[in-house]
Amino acid sequence: MGRPGPGTWLHRQLGSALPHHLHPDDQVAVLAQVDVHTSADEPLLTALVAATDTTSTSVFQQAARRLGRAVPDDTQAARSQWQTDALQLRQLYRYK
Repeated sequence: MGRPGPGTWLHRQLGSALPHHLHPDDQVAVLAQVDVHTSADEPLLTALVAATDTTSTSVFQQAARRLGRAVPDDTQAARSQWQTDALQLRQLYRYK
């Protein structure tokens, strides 16, 4: 039996999205910690958590920046990058 995909682990750890009662700075810190060991050439696992909440664009941007990733300043472009990362991860872990 294979290792569970990142979405499964994240769901067990955080639920379907980050708790809204967390301060946004704390949300960013949690997401950055999730991806602290993600290789620079891989999409951020953070995208899977943030993808469940369409208001999380700025949280995704801040977490990605904290990790040294280039993220567009424009909200729409950042949302596109976030959705692309989430799609790549779903495809990557689809059959694992």
